[in-house]
Amino acid sequence: MLTVAALRNADPGRFGDAASAWRRLAEALSMHTVDLDRQVDALRTGWTGPAGRAATALMTGLCDELDAAYPRLIGIEQALSSHSVVLARARSLAFQSTGEALDLAEQSDVATAARLGSLGPSRVALPSRVAPPSRVAPPSRVAPPSPGADPVAVASWWHGLSQAQRQWLLDDRPELIGSLDGVPADARDVANRARLTRLLADPHTPHRAALLAIQARLGSTGHGYPYLLGLSADGKGRAIVAIGNPDTADNVVTYVPGLGGTLDGGADEIDRAAHLSSAVRRAAPGRATSVITWVGYDAPTSLPEAAHIGAAVGAEPALHRFQAGLRATHLGAASHNTVIGLSYGSTVVGMTGHGPGLVADDAVLIGSPGVGVAHAADLGLDPGHVWGSTARHDVINAAADPRDLLRPDLNPLLRPLFGEHTEHLWYGPSPAGPSFGAHVFASAPGSALDPARAHVAYFDDGNPALAGTADIAVGDYAEVR
Repeated sequence: MLTVAALRNADPGRFGDAASAWRRLAEALSMHTVDLDRQVDALRTGWTGPAGRAATALMTGLCDELDAAYPRLIGIEQALSSHSVVLARARSLAFQSTGEALDLAEQSDVATAARLGSLGPSRVALPSRVAPPSRVAPPSRVAPPSPGADPVAVASWWHGLSQAQRQWLLDDRPELIGSLDGVPADARDVANRARLTRLLADPHTPHRAALLAIQARLGSTGHGYPYLLGLSADGKGRAIVAIGNPDTADNVVTYVPGLGGTLDGGADEIDRAAHLSSAVRRAAPGRATSVITWVGYDAPTSLPEAAHIGAAVGAEPALHRFQAGLRATHLGAASHNTVIGLSYGSTVVGMTGHGPGLVADDAVLIGSPGVGVAHAADLGLDPGHVWGSTARHDVINAAADPRDLLRPDLNPLLRPLFGEHTEHLWYGPSPAGPSFGAHVFASAPGSALDPARAHVAYFDDGNPALAGTADIAVGDYAEVR
Protein backbone atom coordinates (compact mmCIF):
# COMPACT_ATOMS: atom_id res chain seq x y z
CA MET A 1 0.00 0.00 0.00
CA LEU A 2 1.53 3.29 -1.10
CA THR A 3 1.76 5.94 1.61
CA VAL A 4 1.96 9.72 1.32
CA ALA A 5 5.40 9.68 2.92
CA ALA A 6 6.68 7.11 0.44
CA LEU A 7 5.28 9.12 -2.47
CA ARG A 8 6.85 12.35 -1.26
CA ASN A 9 10.20 10.58 -0.95
CA ALA A 10 9.91 8.82 -4.31
CA ASP A 11 12.58 9.40 -6.94
CA PRO A 12 10.94 9.60 -10.40
CA GLY A 13 14.34 10.15 -11.94
CA ARG A 14 15.33 6.54 -11.30
CA PHE A 15 12.60 5.38 -13.67
CA GLY A 16 13.67 7.97 -16.23
CA ASP A 17 17.27 6.79 -16.00
CA ALA A 18 16.17 3.19 -16.43
CA ALA A 19 14.09 4.18 -19.46
CA SER A 20 17.12 5.86 -21.02
CA ALA A 21 19.18 2.72 -20.48
CA TRP A 22 16.57 0.59 -22.26
CA ARG A 23 16.50 3.09 -25.14
CA ARG A 24 20.28 2.89 -25.53
CA LEU A 25 20.04 -0.88 -25.52
CA ALA A 26 17.30 -0.80 -28.18
CA GLU A 27 19.26 1.57 -30.41
CA ALA A 28 22.44 -0.51 -30.09
CA LEU A 29 20.52 -3.69 -30.82
CA SER A 30 18.92 -2.15 -33.89
CA MET A 31 22.23 -0.91 -35.26
CA HIS A 32 23.85 -4.32 -34.74
CA THR A 33 20.88 -5.95 -36.46
CA VAL A 34 21.37 -3.70 -39.49
CA ASP A 35 25.05 -4.67 -39.60
CA LEU A 36 24.14 -8.33 -39.29
CA ASP A 37 21.66 -7.98 -42.16
CA ARG A 38 24.49 -6.73 -44.37
CA GLN A 39 26.66 -9.66 -43.39
CA VAL A 40 23.84 -12.08 -44.18
CA ASP A 41 23.52 -10.53 -47.65
CA ALA A 42 27.24 -11.02 -48.20
CA LEU A 43 27.01 -14.58 -46.88
CA ARG A 44 24.14 -15.37 -49.23
CA THR A 45 26.10 -14.33 -52.32
CA GLY A 46 29.49 -15.63 -51.22
CA TRP A 47 28.70 -19.06 -49.82
CA THR A 48 26.70 -21.50 -51.93
CA GLY A 49 25.79 -25.13 -51.47
CA PRO A 50 23.94 -26.90 -48.63
CA ALA A 51 26.23 -25.61 -45.87
CA GLY A 52 25.95 -22.04 -47.16
CA ARG A 53 22.18 -22.25 -47.32
CA ALA A 54 22.04 -23.63 -43.78
CA ALA A 55 24.30 -20.87 -42.46
CA THR A 56 22.28 -18.20 -44.25
CA ALA A 57 19.03 -19.59 -42.84
CA LEU A 58 20.48 -19.62 -39.32
CA MET A 59 21.73 -16.04 -39.57
CA THR A 60 18.46 -14.86 -41.13
CA GLY A 61 16.58 -16.40 -38.23
CA LEU A 62 18.83 -14.58 -35.78
CA CYS A 63 18.15 -11.27 -37.55
CA ASP A 64 14.43 -11.96 -37.32
CA GLU A 65 14.68 -12.60 -33.59
CA LEU A 66 16.69 -9.44 -33.00
CA ASP A 67 14.16 -7.44 -35.04
CA ALA A 68 11.38 -8.94 -32.91
CA ALA A 69 13.09 -7.80 -29.70
CA TYR A 70 13.35 -4.13 -30.71
CA PRO A 71 9.66 -3.15 -30.32
CA ARG A 72 9.56 -4.79 -26.90
CA LEU A 73 12.62 -2.90 -25.71
CA ILE A 74 11.08 0.39 -26.86
CA GLY A 75 7.84 -0.64 -25.14
CA ILE A 76 9.75 -1.06 -21.88
CA GLU A 77 11.28 2.39 -22.33
CA GLN A 78 7.84 3.89 -22.99
CA ALA A 79 6.39 2.28 -19.86
CA LEU A 80 9.22 3.35 -17.55
CA SER A 81 9.41 6.87 -18.95
CA SER A 82 5.66 7.42 -18.71
CA HIS A 83 5.66 6.13 -15.14
CA SER A 84 8.49 8.53 -14.30
CA VAL A 85 6.49 11.50 -15.58
CA VAL A 86 3.26 10.46 -13.83
CA LEU A 87 5.12 9.74 -10.59
CA ALA A 88 6.70 13.20 -10.70
CA ARG A 89 3.25 14.73 -11.19
CA ALA A 90 1.80 12.65 -8.36
CA ARG A 91 4.71 13.58 -6.09
CA SER A 92 4.09 17.29 -6.63
CA LEU A 93 0.39 16.77 -5.91
CA ALA A 94 1.22 14.89 -2.69
CA PHE A 95 1.98 18.22 -1.05
CA GLN A 96 -1.49 19.56 -1.98
CA SER A 97 -4.11 16.87 -2.61
CA THR A 98 -2.92 13.62 -1.03
CA GLY A 99 -5.89 11.50 -2.08
CA GLU A 100 -5.66 12.47 -5.74
CA ALA A 101 -1.88 12.01 -5.68
CA LEU A 102 -2.05 8.50 -4.23
CA ASP A 103 -4.73 7.46 -6.72
CA LEU A 104 -2.67 8.78 -9.62
CA ALA A 105 0.51 7.04 -8.47
CA GLU A 106 -1.19 3.72 -7.77
CA GLN A 107 -3.01 3.71 -11.12
CA SER A 108 0.27 4.37 -12.90
CA ASP A 109 1.99 1.65 -10.87
CA VAL A 110 -0.63 -0.93 -11.83
CA ALA A 111 -0.64 0.11 -15.50
CA THR A 112 3.16 0.09 -15.70
CA ALA A 113 3.39 -3.33 -14.07
CA ALA A 114 0.86 -4.70 -16.55
CA ARG A 115 2.71 -3.18 -19.51
CA LEU A 116 6.06 -4.51 -18.35
CA GLY A 117 4.53 -7.89 -17.64
CA SER A 118 3.37 -8.12 -21.25
CA LEU A 119 6.92 -7.30 -22.39
CA GLY A 120 8.69 -9.45 -19.81
CA PRO A 121 11.71 -11.72 -20.19
CA SER A 122 9.66 -14.64 -21.45
CA ARG A 123 8.73 -12.56 -24.51
CA VAL A 124 11.96 -10.65 -24.94
CA ALA A 125 14.36 -13.57 -24.56
CA LEU A 126 15.49 -15.20 -27.79
CA PRO A 127 16.31 -18.83 -26.95
CA SER A 128 14.89 -20.36 -30.09
CA ARG A 129 15.98 -20.41 -33.71
CA VAL A 130 12.31 -20.33 -34.69
CA ALA A 131 10.73 -16.93 -35.35
CA PRO A 132 7.89 -16.01 -32.93
CA PRO A 133 4.34 -16.73 -34.14
CA SER A 134 3.67 -13.02 -34.61
CA ARG A 135 6.29 -12.91 -37.35
CA VAL A 136 4.79 -15.63 -39.52
CA ALA A 137 1.35 -14.06 -39.92
CA PRO A 138 0.70 -13.72 -43.64
CA PRO A 139 0.75 -10.07 -44.73
CA SER A 140 -2.60 -10.42 -46.48
CA ARG A 141 -4.30 -10.92 -43.13
CA VAL A 142 -2.99 -7.67 -41.68
CA ALA A 143 -2.79 -5.40 -44.72
CA PRO A 144 -3.26 -1.88 -43.33
CA PRO A 145 -5.58 0.77 -44.77
CA SER A 146 -4.07 2.94 -47.45
CA PRO A 147 -2.34 6.23 -46.56
CA GLY A 148 -4.93 8.96 -46.27
CA ALA A 149 -7.63 6.62 -44.94
CA ASP A 150 -10.18 7.91 -42.43
CA PRO A 151 -8.48 7.79 -38.99
CA VAL A 152 -11.66 6.45 -37.39
CA ALA A 153 -11.61 3.52 -39.83
CA VAL A 154 -7.90 3.02 -39.16
CA ALA A 155 -8.50 2.94 -35.41
CA SER A 156 -11.27 0.39 -35.87
CA TRP A 157 -8.99 -1.75 -38.04
CA TRP A 158 -6.18 -1.59 -35.48
CA HIS A 159 -8.43 -2.55 -32.58
CA GLY A 160 -9.70 -5.49 -34.62
CA LEU A 161 -6.22 -7.00 -34.99
CA SER A 162 -4.92 -9.67 -32.67
CA GLN A 163 -1.85 -8.93 -30.58
CA ALA A 164 0.13 -11.28 -32.82
CA GLN A 165 -0.93 -9.38 -35.94
CA ARG A 166 0.00 -6.02 -34.41
CA GLN A 167 3.35 -7.40 -33.38
CA TRP A 168 3.96 -8.73 -36.88
CA LEU A 169 3.38 -5.26 -38.30
CA LEU A 170 5.74 -3.65 -35.79
CA ASP A 171 8.39 -6.29 -36.42
CA ASP A 172 8.15 -6.71 -40.19
CA ARG A 173 6.26 -3.75 -41.69
CA PRO A 174 6.87 -0.69 -39.47
CA GLU A 175 6.92 1.61 -42.51
CA LEU A 176 3.25 0.79 -43.16
CA ILE A 177 1.95 2.04 -39.82
CA GLY A 178 4.43 4.64 -38.55
CA SER A 179 2.61 7.59 -40.13
CA LEU A 180 -0.89 6.10 -40.28
CA ASP A 181 -3.30 8.42 -38.45
CA GLY A 182 -5.60 6.33 -36.27
CA VAL A 183 -2.84 4.00 -35.02
CA PRO A 184 -2.06 4.55 -31.30
CA ALA A 185 0.91 6.72 -30.40
CA ASP A 186 2.91 3.99 -28.68
CA ALA A 187 2.77 1.74 -31.76
CA ARG A 188 3.65 4.59 -34.15
CA ASP A 189 6.58 5.50 -31.95
CA VAL A 190 7.99 1.96 -32.04
CA ALA A 191 7.57 1.78 -35.82
CA ASN A 192 9.15 5.16 -36.52
CA ARG A 193 12.10 4.64 -34.19
CA ALA A 194 12.88 1.41 -36.01
CA ARG A 195 12.67 3.30 -39.31
CA LEU A 196 14.90 6.09 -37.97
CA THR A 197 17.60 3.62 -36.97
CA ARG A 198 17.57 2.03 -40.41
CA LEU A 199 17.70 5.41 -42.15
CA LEU A 200 20.72 6.41 -40.07
CA ALA A 201 22.46 3.13 -40.86
CA ASP A 202 22.77 4.34 -44.47
CA PRO A 203 25.49 7.02 -44.71
CA HIS A 204 23.86 8.35 -47.88
CA THR A 205 20.40 8.93 -46.38
CA PRO A 206 19.09 12.43 -47.21
CA HIS A 207 18.83 14.86 -44.29
CA ARG A 208 21.16 12.67 -42.24
CA ALA A 209 22.32 15.53 -39.98
CA ALA A 210 18.71 16.49 -39.29
CA LEU A 211 17.80 12.89 -38.49
CA LEU A 212 20.69 12.65 -36.03
CA ALA A 213 19.49 15.84 -34.36
CA ILE A 214 15.98 14.40 -34.11
CA GLN A 215 17.35 11.17 -32.63
CA ALA A 216 19.23 13.18 -29.98
CA ARG A 217 15.93 14.66 -28.84
CA LEU A 218 14.15 11.32 -28.52
CA GLY A 219 15.68 10.45 -25.17
CA SER A 220 13.43 10.40 -22.12
CA THR A 221 13.28 13.86 -20.53
CA GLY A 222 11.58 15.58 -17.63
CA HIS A 223 9.15 17.06 -20.14
CA GLY A 224 7.74 13.62 -20.91
CA TYR A 225 8.55 10.70 -23.16
CA PRO A 226 9.04 11.85 -26.79
CA TYR A 227 6.81 9.86 -29.15
CA LEU A 228 7.96 9.81 -32.78
CA LEU A 229 4.61 9.89 -34.59
CA GLY A 230 5.83 10.48 -38.12
CA LEU A 231 9.09 10.33 -40.03
CA SER A 232 10.23 10.61 -43.64
CA ALA A 233 13.47 11.60 -45.34
CA ASP A 234 11.78 12.07 -48.72
CA GLY A 235 11.65 15.55 -50.24
CA LYS A 236 11.76 18.19 -47.51
CA GLY A 237 11.20 15.44 -44.96
CA ARG A 238 8.73 14.89 -42.14
CA ALA A 239 9.09 14.61 -38.36
CA ILE A 240 6.18 14.58 -35.93
CA VAL A 241 7.24 14.42 -32.28
CA ALA A 242 4.94 14.47 -29.25
CA ILE A 243 6.33 15.31 -25.82
CA GLY A 244 4.00 13.14 -23.75
CA ASN A 245 1.45 10.59 -24.94
CA PRO A 246 -1.45 12.31 -26.75
CA ASP A 247 -3.61 9.21 -26.32
CA THR A 248 -3.68 9.60 -22.54
CA ALA A 249 -3.13 13.35 -22.07
CA ASP A 250 -5.74 15.73 -20.68
CA ASN A 251 -4.42 18.59 -22.81
CA VAL A 252 -3.05 18.01 -26.32
CA VAL A 253 -1.31 20.78 -28.26
CA THR A 254 -0.32 20.58 -31.92
CA TYR A 255 2.28 23.15 -32.93
CA VAL A 256 2.56 23.89 -36.67
CA PRO A 257 5.81 25.70 -37.60
CA GLY A 258 6.13 28.12 -40.47
CA LEU A 259 9.00 29.29 -42.67
CA GLY A 260 11.87 26.82 -42.37
CA GLY A 261 9.76 24.31 -40.46
CA THR A 262 11.02 21.32 -42.44
CA LEU A 263 12.93 18.23 -41.32
CA ASP A 264 16.20 20.18 -41.50
CA GLY A 265 14.83 22.65 -38.94
CA GLY A 266 12.86 20.06 -37.00
CA ALA A 267 15.20 19.84 -34.01
CA ASP A 268 14.90 23.59 -33.37
CA GLU A 269 11.12 23.33 -33.60
CA ILE A 270 11.11 20.47 -31.07
CA ASP A 271 13.19 22.63 -28.71
CA ARG A 272 10.66 25.42 -29.11
CA ALA A 273 7.84 23.00 -28.33
CA ALA A 274 9.71 21.83 -25.22
CA HIS A 275 9.54 25.38 -23.85
CA LEU A 276 5.82 25.39 -24.53
CA SER A 277 5.45 21.96 -22.90
CA SER A 278 7.07 23.23 -19.71
CA ALA A 279 4.75 26.25 -19.66
CA VAL A 280 1.64 24.12 -20.19
CA ARG A 281 2.69 21.78 -17.38
CA ARG A 282 3.19 24.77 -15.07
CA ALA A 283 -0.26 26.08 -15.98
CA ALA A 284 -1.90 22.74 -15.08
CA PRO A 285 0.51 20.72 -12.89
CA GLY A 286 -2.06 18.07 -12.03
CA ARG A 287 -2.99 17.24 -15.60
CA ALA A 288 -1.22 15.17 -18.25
CA THR A 289 0.04 17.14 -21.24
CA SER A 290 1.19 16.32 -24.76
CA VAL A 291 2.78 18.98 -26.97
CA ILE A 292 3.30 17.89 -30.56
CA THR A 293 5.66 19.40 -33.12
CA TRP A 294 3.95 18.81 -36.46
CA VAL A 295 6.54 18.99 -39.22
CA GLY A 296 4.08 17.24 -41.47
CA TYR A 297 3.98 19.39 -44.61
CA ASP A 298 6.31 20.96 -47.15
CA ALA A 299 6.92 24.20 -45.29
CA PRO A 300 8.41 27.06 -47.30
CA THR A 301 12.16 27.50 -46.92
CA SER A 302 12.47 30.94 -48.49
CA LEU A 303 10.51 34.18 -48.63
CA PRO A 304 9.55 33.66 -52.29
CA GLU A 305 8.08 30.26 -51.34
CA ALA A 306 6.29 31.80 -48.36
CA ALA A 307 4.68 34.31 -50.73
CA HIS A 308 2.63 31.46 -52.23
CA ILE A 309 -0.27 29.82 -50.43
CA GLY A 310 0.19 26.48 -52.17
CA ALA A 311 2.06 24.83 -49.29
CA ALA A 312 -0.72 25.78 -46.86
CA VAL A 313 -3.41 24.44 -49.18
CA GLY A 314 -1.43 21.25 -49.70
CA ALA A 315 -1.13 20.74 -45.94
CA GLU A 316 -4.89 20.85 -45.28
CA PRO A 317 -5.70 17.12 -45.68
CA ALA A 318 -2.68 15.97 -43.65
CA LEU A 319 -3.29 18.32 -40.71
CA HIS A 320 -7.00 17.48 -40.67
CA ARG A 321 -6.28 13.73 -40.67
CA PHE A 322 -3.68 14.08 -37.95
CA GLN A 323 -6.06 16.00 -35.70
CA ALA A 324 -8.87 13.54 -36.40
CA GLY A 325 -6.46 10.73 -35.55
CA LEU A 326 -5.77 12.28 -32.15
CA ARG A 327 -9.47 12.06 -31.37
CA ALA A 328 -9.78 8.53 -32.74
CA THR A 329 -6.98 7.08 -30.61
CA HIS A 330 -7.56 8.99 -27.38
CA LEU A 331 -8.39 6.93 -24.31
CA GLY A 332 -10.87 7.96 -21.64
CA ALA A 333 -12.54 11.35 -21.41
CA ALA A 334 -12.02 13.67 -24.38
CA SER A 335 -8.89 15.78 -24.20
CA HIS A 336 -8.74 19.54 -24.67
CA ASN A 337 -7.05 19.94 -28.07
CA THR A 338 -5.39 23.12 -29.27
CA VAL A 339 -3.73 23.84 -32.62
CA ILE A 340 -1.07 26.54 -32.71
CA GLY A 341 0.26 28.05 -35.91
CA LEU A 342 3.38 30.21 -35.93
CA SER A 343 4.10 32.47 -38.91
CA TYR A 344 3.24 30.59 -42.14
CA GLY A 345 2.08 27.76 -39.88
CA SER A 346 -0.85 29.98 -38.88
CA THR A 347 -1.81 30.15 -42.56
CA VAL A 348 -1.78 26.34 -42.63
CA VAL A 349 -4.03 26.29 -39.57
CA GLY A 350 -6.35 28.86 -41.10
CA MET A 351 -6.70 27.08 -44.43
CA THR A 352 -7.30 23.75 -42.68
CA GLY A 353 -9.92 25.26 -40.41
CA HIS A 354 -11.69 26.86 -43.36
CA GLY A 355 -11.40 23.66 -45.39
CA PRO A 356 -11.64 20.14 -43.96
CA GLY A 357 -11.58 21.32 -40.34
CA LEU A 358 -9.15 21.42 -37.42
CA VAL A 359 -10.88 18.89 -35.13
CA ALA A 360 -9.78 21.00 -32.16
CA ASP A 361 -11.19 23.10 -29.34
CA ASP A 362 -8.98 26.17 -29.80
CA ALA A 363 -6.84 27.71 -32.53
CA VAL A 364 -3.93 30.02 -31.69
CA LEU A 365 -2.45 32.16 -34.50
CA ILE A 366 0.90 33.74 -33.65
CA GLY A 367 3.10 36.06 -35.70
CA SER A 368 0.72 35.52 -38.59
CA PRO A 369 0.93 36.86 -42.15
CA GLY A 370 -2.83 36.25 -42.42
CA VAL A 371 -4.66 32.95 -42.53
CA GLY A 372 -6.49 33.08 -45.85
CA VAL A 373 -9.87 34.06 -44.39
CA ALA A 374 -11.47 37.36 -43.45
CA HIS A 375 -12.80 36.53 -39.99
CA ALA A 376 -12.29 34.16 -37.08
CA ALA A 377 -15.76 32.75 -37.71
CA ASP A 378 -14.48 31.33 -41.02
CA LEU A 379 -12.21 28.81 -39.26
CA GLY A 380 -14.94 26.34 -38.35
CA LEU A 381 -14.67 27.16 -34.63
CA ASP A 382 -16.56 29.43 -32.29
CA PRO A 383 -14.73 32.80 -32.70
CA GLY A 384 -14.47 32.82 -28.92
CA HIS A 385 -11.96 29.99 -29.27
CA VAL A 386 -9.75 31.67 -31.87
CA TRP A 387 -6.76 33.58 -30.52
CA GLY A 388 -4.15 35.87 -32.06
CA SER A 389 -0.95 37.59 -31.00
CA THR A 390 1.73 39.52 -32.90
CA ALA A 391 4.69 41.37 -31.41
CA ARG A 392 4.94 45.10 -32.12
CA HIS A 393 8.34 44.75 -33.76
CA ASP A 394 7.75 41.37 -35.42
CA VAL A 395 9.12 41.42 -38.94
CA ILE A 396 5.83 39.85 -40.07
CA ASN A 397 4.31 43.35 -39.93
CA ALA A 398 6.25 44.03 -43.13
CA ALA A 399 4.30 41.27 -44.91
CA ALA A 400 1.61 43.71 -45.90
CA ASP A 401 -1.05 43.44 -48.56
CA PRO A 402 0.79 44.13 -51.84
CA ARG A 403 -1.48 47.12 -52.45
CA ASP A 404 -0.09 48.75 -49.30
CA LEU A 405 3.33 48.95 -50.90
CA LEU A 406 2.00 51.99 -52.78
CA ARG A 407 1.02 53.86 -49.60
CA PRO A 408 2.71 57.28 -49.43
CA ASP A 409 2.64 57.65 -45.63
CA LEU A 410 4.69 54.68 -44.36
CA ASN A 411 6.30 51.94 -46.38
CA PRO A 412 5.23 48.59 -44.87
CA LEU A 413 8.85 47.48 -44.76
CA LEU A 414 9.47 50.10 -42.06
CA ARG A 415 6.56 49.07 -39.84
CA PRO A 416 8.50 46.57 -37.69
CA LEU A 417 11.09 49.30 -37.03
CA PHE A 418 8.48 51.77 -35.81
CA GLY A 419 6.31 49.17 -34.10
CA GLU A 420 3.27 49.91 -36.23
CA HIS A 421 0.76 47.06 -36.38
CA THR A 422 -0.28 45.99 -39.87
CA GLU A 423 -3.99 45.30 -40.15
CA HIS A 424 -4.04 43.98 -43.71
CA LEU A 425 -1.38 41.36 -44.34
CA TRP A 426 -0.27 39.20 -47.26
CA TYR A 427 -2.89 36.52 -46.64
CA GLY A 428 -5.67 38.68 -45.22
CA PRO A 429 -6.52 40.52 -42.00
CA SER A 430 -4.13 40.09 -39.11
CA PRO A 431 -5.51 37.68 -36.47
CA ALA A 432 -4.14 40.15 -33.93
CA GLY A 433 -6.12 43.02 -35.45
CA PRO A 434 -9.60 44.24 -34.46
CA SER A 435 -11.38 43.36 -37.70
CA PHE A 436 -10.54 39.64 -37.57
CA GLY A 437 -12.66 38.96 -34.50
CA ALA A 438 -10.25 36.75 -32.53
CA HIS A 439 -9.26 37.14 -28.90
CA VAL A 440 -6.00 39.10 -28.94
CA PHE A 441 -3.48 38.32 -26.20
CA ALA A 442 -0.20 39.94 -25.22
CA SER A 443 3.28 39.19 -26.46
CA ALA A 444 6.62 40.84 -25.79
CA PRO A 445 7.17 43.74 -28.21
CA GLY A 446 10.61 42.62 -29.34
CA SER A 447 13.37 44.94 -30.44
CA ALA A 448 13.12 47.42 -33.29
CA LEU A 449 16.75 46.58 -34.00
CA ASP A 450 16.04 42.88 -34.47
CA PRO A 451 12.53 42.32 -35.85
CA ALA A 452 13.49 38.86 -37.13
CA ARG A 453 14.26 37.75 -33.57
CA ALA A 454 10.87 39.04 -32.40
CA HIS A 455 9.25 36.71 -34.93
CA VAL A 456 10.61 33.57 -33.27
CA ALA A 457 10.62 34.66 -29.61
CA TYR A 458 6.99 33.94 -28.70
CA PHE A 459 7.84 30.75 -26.78
CA ASP A 460 10.87 32.21 -25.00
CA ASP A 461 10.82 32.16 -21.21
CA GLY A 462 9.37 35.40 -19.88
CA ASN A 463 7.42 36.26 -23.03
CA PRO A 464 3.77 36.90 -22.09
CA ALA A 465 2.77 35.02 -25.24
CA LEU A 466 4.20 31.81 -23.77
CA ALA A 467 2.10 32.07 -20.62
CA GLY A 468 -0.97 33.10 -22.60
CA THR A 469 -0.63 30.21 -25.02
CA ALA A 470 -0.22 27.79 -22.11
CA ASP A 471 -3.36 29.12 -20.41
CA ILE A 472 -5.31 28.64 -23.64
CA ALA A 473 -3.93 25.12 -24.02
CA VAL A 474 -5.27 24.08 -20.61
CA GLY A 475 -8.58 25.90 -21.07
CA ASP A 476 -7.86 28.48 -18.36
CA TYR A 477 -9.15 31.33 -20.47
CA ALA A 478 -9.68 33.77 -17.60
CA GLU A 479 -5.92 33.89 -17.06
CA VAL A 480 -5.11 34.90 -20.65
CA ARG A 481 -3.87 38.46 -20.86
